[in-house]
Amino acid sequence: MKYLINGKVYDTEKSQEIIKYTQGIEHKGLFVTTYPRYEHTLYKSPKGQFFVHIGKYVGKTDVSYNDKNYIELKSEEDVKGILEDLNQIEKYIEVFGEMEEG
Repeated sequence: MKYLINGKVYDTEKSQEIIKYTQGIEHKGLFVTTYPRYEHTLYKSPKGQFFVHIGKYVGKTDVSYNDKNYIELKSEEDVKGILEDLNQIEKYIEVFGEMEEG
């Protein structure tokens, strides 16, 4: 799919898929705030821009949230944080190279 942001086209079919994961997104209701979980796919464009596609709702089937279909641009630091939070050491090395031992 293609998405237009700030006068630039981001194409998921031409970009490198890095990882799929699920994450909650804040949803403010009338009386309560929830964090339904959605499928996220992290990409790197041919020009080096990282972006995440937010798509299908993957939460409980007895609650009906609509699927999403948009992208968010991410910085290199954002992507490092995502991969660290997911403890994806191999993906981190694949994208950014070897890291220092602690």
